Amino acid sequence: MKYLAKSSGETIVDHTKELLKRLAILKKLYPSALENDGWRLLEFACKYHDLGKMNRKFQSKLLEGKSKIEGEIPHALLSISMLPFDVLEEEFDYEQIKALTYSIALHHARDFSEISESNYDNEIELVRKEEDKFPFYLLDLIRDSKLEKMAVGRFYERIIVQNEYFDLGARLSSSDPEYGYFVILKGFLNRIDYAASGGYDIESHGRINFADRIKKYHKDKNDDFEWNELQKWTVKHNDDSIVFVAQTGMGKTEAALRWADNNKTFFVLPLRSAINAIFDRVRTQAFGNKDESNEYLSILYSDMSNKVIDYFREKNNVKITKYKEYVEKSRQLSQQLTISTIDQIFSFVYHYQGFESKVATLSYSKVIVDEIQMYSPNLLAYIIYGLKIIQKYGGKFCIMTATLAPFIVDLMDEMKLKYISAKTPFLDEKLNYRHKVKVFHYELNIDKVMEIYRKFDGNILIVCNTVNKAMQVYDALFEHIGNDVHMIHSRFIARDRKKKEIEIQKFSNDHLKGIWIGTQVIEASLDIDFDFLFTELSELNGLFQRMGRCYRRRNYDGDEYNVYVYDGGERNPSGIHGGGRTVVHYGMYKLSKHAINNIDGYLSEEEKIYLINNVYTTEKIKKSDVANDDYIDEVKNTILYLKSGADDAIDRRSVMKKFRNIDSIQCMPYSVYEGNRMSIKDKIFFLNDYYKGKNKSKDCLDKRIEYSNYLDQLTVAVPTYMVYEVKNIYKVIEVGKRNIIILSK
Repeated sequence: MKYLAKSSGETIVDHTKELLKRLAILKKLYPSALENDGWRLLEFACKYHDLGKMNRKFQSKLLEGKSKIEGEIPHALLSISMLPFDVLEEEFDYEQIKALTYSIALHHARDFSEISESNYDNEIELVRKEEDKFPFYLLDLIRDSKLEKMAVGRFYERIIVQNEYFDLGARLSSSDPEYGYFVILKGFLNRIDYAASGGYDIESHGRINFADRIKKYHKDKNDDFEWNELQKWTVKHNDDSIVFVAQTGMGKTEAALRWADNNKTFFVLPLRSAINAIFDRVRTQAFGNKDESNEYLSILYSDMSNKVIDYFREKNNVKITKYKEYVEKSRQLSQQLTISTIDQIFSFVYHYQGFESKVATLSYSKVIVDEIQMYSPNLLAYIIYGLKIIQKYGGKFCIMTATLAPFIVDLMDEMKLKYISAKTPFLDEKLNYRHKVKVFHYELNIDKVMEIYRKFDGNILIVCNTVNKAMQVYDALFEHIGNDVHMIHSRFIARDRKKKEIEIQKFSNDHLKGIWIGTQVIEASLDIDFDFLFTELSELNGLFQRMGRCYRRRNYDGDEYNVYVYDGGERNPSGIHGGGRTVVHYGMYKLSKHAINNIDGYLSEEEKIYLINNVYTTEKIKKSDVANDDYIDEVKNTILYLKSGADDAIDRRSVMKKFRNIDSIQCMPYSVYEGNRMSIKDKIFFLNDYYKGKNKSKDCLDKRIEYSNYLDQLTVAVPTYMVYEVKNIYKVIEVGKRNIIILSK
């Protein structure tokens, strides 16, 4: 008799063999991910995890196409009743066996609260009747009758009576000695099981060294190319977690990839546009025109479909199966190098149901965190606490940044993170005087901008703290110079934002005369180089990021200042408030304003780092009468909150909402909706039919992705409060399981 594992007709034996294939691939590619006994335990987990599906109720459910049958209990509870505890005890200790038992019993999130011990016992007896018919030998599980009877008796005694290896009414706690084993075993079992069920590879085939490929790319262009001191330093410490500070243009990305070597790696950046830029750069330099990058390199953020579709179209490979496979492998963390936002990687800090698969993956991975100073207190807490967990389970991290505040180092040390830190920042001695700075103690206006525009042929970049301020400046300048002024900010719909990013990049590369106005999206996401910068003050880190977009790879020796900073004077710059919502922490703004008060002239790279080191200390933040210690307290309190919830096992969707809370909601402006109403209506009608089960052909699947992408391109990220608190909603349109929010006029 064939015992089914899936409604598709796949048998338990075939499904288990698919797991074992993926286990073998994982072990071959990353042999040091587990010790020998860990691999053996994982093999037991794979072989036994679904044996409980041979029970009659489960088989009837599949054959009859039902979702549940009266009296059925989770199959995983029956699976552990078949574990050969006598055999296991000869090879493993108590904690390992208990971890194995729990990893199988809980490999699916199920509610055990209504299952009684008598019901459990009865179902075990019933599934035993199927064992004589099950082909254990096909899975190398030899069932000796004497051993069987002993195992059954010992299971009943130890599990049902004594709760020795498994307690039906209890979950493991993070304080239990076997908890670490459990997290890793369950995590790997879940990953392998999902990959087998989804029909995709658990890991991309083979391993490559991205840095070596990038070196060849540069060597082909310049035979004299060699790694610099930073890049040589990172490779010396690729067995350690590391932290380093390096000047813009020093090749931090290449340095980090040298440290990563050929290991599984996650590259975390704060902005999606920055992720797209790094993805394109690594893909071009490591793979050229070859169509193999999707086997090793992936991109990962919540609405990545637009970028992925563009990538496949660029490669003339728009096959829907390939697209779906790539997206699925990205979401399941299957590629060797994944470039991602923080929410996709560090969500495990909430210990949601199923978090173990992410921790297990990170346990043999390297994690690169770029520009850690750009994150809010909450996100900074997630990173520091997350790195502690990653390190606890065996993973390594690299923190690289242009500036690193001492208080962040103190927080890391307080969490007892272990790392090697570069003794001094890596600076380019030949590129040390890029910025000649003038600070104005009043609000940003266009007077000086117009003077520089008329006096010089160079291009000008203006960075404002808010979109509203950027629009005001744009309108004022447009009256004087018309089409020579351009704007980019976060409120453009995705389609137009992409065009704007291409335009400003080309404008910078071609060194055209004119003015571009932008917001924080410019700080770390675009590789641009302007001649003059006018900026509102945010805080020091943001200021120096903005300055990196002016004379990016050039020294400056002009008589005129090339950087103008407006600190607001008696009023705050736009978006900065002492209470309520503020674009940067108010205390950090005040400390920064005081620090740059007397700057007038060249500001070297050493002086920028000195300012950060001197201003953003734990002691100064605590003593400051404007910061009130709340920034550091917010980080610490968030870490305490995460620790306290380690055993809560909350729903993953709730976790992602917590991350989204600090983000925004995708909306469609009313004008865009009105201008494309008929096209939008047709596509929504088709999509709703599709999601109701109609139009399921391959061509319709192609259209579903094309139409969904079309709608996404017409949306924009809007701060949550602007949508709900301001009651800025015209209508909400249901499209399958999602809603499209149309903003008011």
